[in-house]
Amino acid sequence: MKATLLVLNEPDFLQNRIFSDLPINGVKNYGYMFAELRRQLATQNIDLATQDINAPEESVLIIGLDVVDFFQTYRRSPNQRLYLMLNEPATYYPEVWKKENHEVFDLIFTYDYTLANGEKYIHHYFAIDLDELPAARLVSEEEFNSRELCVLMAGMFQTTKPVIGSNSLLYSRYQTVKWFARNHPEDFALYSRGIEPRLLQSFRGLGLLQRVLPKPILKQVTDTVVMRRKNVFDLVSRGPVPPNAKIDTFRNYRFAICYENSAFAGYISEKIFDCFAAGCIPIYLGEPEIDRFIPKGCYIDRREFSTDAEMYRFIKSMSYQQYRQYIDAVLKFSQGVEHDKFGSIANARRVSSAIMQDLGMATV
Repeated sequence: MKATLLVLNEPDFLQNRIFSDLPINGVKNYGYMFAELRRQLATQNIDLATQDINAPEESVLIIGLDVVDFFQTYRRSPNQRLYLMLNEPATYYPEVWKKENHEVFDLIFTYDYTLANGEKYIHHYFAIDLDELPAARLVSEEEFNSRELCVLMAGMFQTTKPVIGSNSLLYSRYQTVKWFARNHPEDFALYSRGIEPRLLQSFRGLGLLQRVLPKPILKQVTDTVVMRRKNVFDLVSRGPVPPNAKIDTFRNYRFAICYENSAFAGYISEKIFDCFAAGCIPIYLGEPEIDRFIPKGCYIDRREFSTDAEMYRFIKSMSYQQYRQYIDAVLKFSQGVEHDKFGSIANARRVSSAIMQDLGMATV
C-alpha cells in the first residue's frame, strides 16, 4: 500500500532524504520523527515515500509536510485520505497555518496545543531525537571553572524589528549578539554557518531611499549599514560547527543563548535539549508557557531580565553552587518522562495511531 509524504520540492528533502540522517541545508537533519513514522507505518504494510518515489495519485494517503498549496487544486481519488503536518512555525510558512487552507484535509497534526481538539486537529509534541542525544551528566566544579561563559549557535537572525504581532524571535537573537559584541565579546561566542548578505543589506526606510537617492549615494549608505552589522558578527563569530559536533561544542560553555526562532504554543525545538545533553544551562526564550513542559529550575528564563546587561550580570556572577542546582534539576528531568512526551518514537506513534484509526485499521 503506497503513501506519499509531500515535502518541499528541494533536493535535500526528495529521494527519501527526509528519512535519512544526511544533513539538510548544511545542518543536522531533524526529520527523525518522519523516519520513525515511516517505520511504524511499514509495520502495517504502508510504504511511505516522498512524492518523487510514490506519486500522490498512486497513494492511498498523502501527508503534506508544511505544504498546502498542492492540495488546494488536487483532485483526490475515491477513499484517498489527505493529511497535513504543521511542522515549521507560521513565521516562515504563514499560508500553511491559515485555517481556510485546512478544509481539504481529513486530519491535521500539530504541536500547537491551543489548536488541537482531538478531532480534526491531532496533538503531538515537537519531536526530539532523544535516543541519539548523550545522557545529561554532572558538571564538576573543575569543569565549570574551565568553561567559557556563554555561547549562541544559530544560523538565522533578523536585523530589523519584526512587524507588530509577529512571533519571530530572530530580532531578539540579533540584539543579544549585538550587546555582547559591543560590551563583552571576551565572554561570548557565536557559531553560525554564515550570515546571508541580504540580511545585512536590509533596513527600515531602504525602499524610500531607493526612490530618492542617486545610486552612488545609496550604495554608500547601504555599505555603511552592512559594515556596521558585519562588524557585530565578526567580533564574536567563531565560524560554523559540523552537523554532529553541536553537543561537544556546547560542553565548552557554561550557558547558551537558547532563543527559539519563534514564540509559538507547543514549539519547543531541539535547542534546549541539546543544552541539557552538554550540561550547558540554557537561557531560554520561546514557548510562552515553557514551565508547563520543562521544570523551571532547568533553565534561565530570559523574560525575567529587562536587559541583556542584567542577564549578563546574573550569569557572570553565578557560583558553581548555584550552577550545580540547575544541573541537578536537568539530571532529574532527564531521568523522568521526557521521552514519553518529546521522543520521536512516542510522537510518531501518536501520528500513526491516528492515521490507522482514520483508515479503519488496527492501531500501531
